[in-house]
Amino acid sequence: MKVRAVTGGRTINSTNTSDGDVSVSSTLSLQIMALSDYRKSFTVSNTGTVKIYLKLGEAATSSSWQYILPGGGSNGDGLGATINIEGYVGKVTISAAYVSTAARLAYTEFV
Repeated sequence: MKVRAVTGGRTINSTNTSDGDVSVSSTLSLQIMALSDYRKSFTVSNTGTVKIYLKLGEAATSSSWQYILPGGGSNGDGLGATINIEGYVGKVTISAAYVSTAARLAYTEFV
């Protein structure tokens, strides 16, 4: 059993581009978060129009995923899906639904 004492505030690690999004232009799997024993929770938001397949573990694809995050009507309209997952410390991978339209997402990791 691993025990770790934590005191004080939380650190927030956020990975975004200058416009607040990460662009994914492939249906291949992309790791967005590595294993982190210190992660308390994370949030992933679909800020684009293409659905995103999210997997807790290796190699998300359209046939191997745990969550589908539908997109909004237009990029950045705030209507895309958001998911918050607590207590998972492993790798997180995503895959986009289409190659021709780049998927856009924002994610934040709380440690």
